[in-house]
Amino acid sequence: MRKMLCLCGLLCLLMVGCKEEKKAPRIVRSKGLPSELLLVVDKAVWESEVADTLKQVLEGPVPCLPQLEKYFRVTRIFTPYYTQTYTTFHSKIFVSLNPDAAKPVLGISYDVYAKPQVEVAVKAASLKDLAEFIARNGDYIRDVIADAQLEMRIEQLKKKYSKKAYTELQTVMGRTIFAPEEIRAAKRGERFLWAGSNLNEKDLNVVAYTYPWNGGDVLQPLHFAAVRDSVMQANIPGSQPDQWMETVREEGLPLLTSRLRKLNGSVVQEVRGLWQMRNGALGGPFVSLARIDTAANEVVVTEGFVYSPSTEKRDLLRRVEAAIRTVK
Repeated sequence: MRKMLCLCGLLCLLMVGCKEEKKAPRIVRSKGLPSELLLVVDKAVWESEVADTLKQVLEGPVPCLPQLEKYFRVTRIFTPYYTQTYTTFHSKIFVSLNPDAAKPVLGISYDVYAKPQVEVAVKAASLKDLAEFIARNGDYIRDVIADAQLEMRIEQLKKKYSKKAYTELQTVMGRTIFAPEEIRAAKRGERFLWAGSNLNEKDLNVVAYTYPWNGGDVLQPLHFAAVRDSVMQANIPGSQPDQWMETVREEGLPLLTSRLRKLNGSVVQEVRGLWQMRNGALGGPFVSLARIDTAANEVVVTEGFVYSPSTEKRDLLRRVEAAIRTVK
């Protein structure tokens, strides 16, 4: 009987052990407003020149918007006050001093306490090292956080998206897109598609088009602007014959920022600028992604643009930017 009791006890322990091993850590849903960022910083760091560098990187102006808007909506707390309340924020950056650090360190983590979530940690032995490191790597730090936030938006778009834009692009170009669900109108052209919400405020639009590639450097910004203007003139006219969408220029040069980036395994040209209706009063910001399809010998351009004269445009533009990143 005693042996049987021991065996039963052993079996119970084994069963409990097996159940405990199968338990996965519970990851809750992250929280936070769109474009929000939690900055957790040592007080000594914030009271030094490093604060100005951090503000420039995290709260500097979003490029190519018609009005000044900060890159992130920053909530700041000092390191001792970082408690469990803040662990589930979707985007966080930790900036601290570490006297033992041989050189500045940058760490990036995802989905640590919640999902989706991104955490960036920057440490250095001195305030001077910290300021120089953040200034030197500011664009990269900003991109890591912004890209993670765009991925969060993409996850939302894939759950609720415009069936109209999805099926229209599939018909015109054999590609798909997860665009905001309020986009319900579309217009087809020759290897061209526009889809938009047709609203007077917070109007969201996505565009896709292709043009031949002959092996040259067609992604050069001036060439890109010239092609863009010709495509828009043909496909997005205004209410009058002398009106059509065009890229805003100053002294003949397009007001653009352009850079090569690697997104989803492909090299793309990311272009940001302002659009306007020629001889009209409409205008706003746009973002384009251009990639070369070597198999088809063509350049594929996807663009998002917004029209919302009375509101801020940063988060509107990021919604359509997330959408054009989903094109496959």
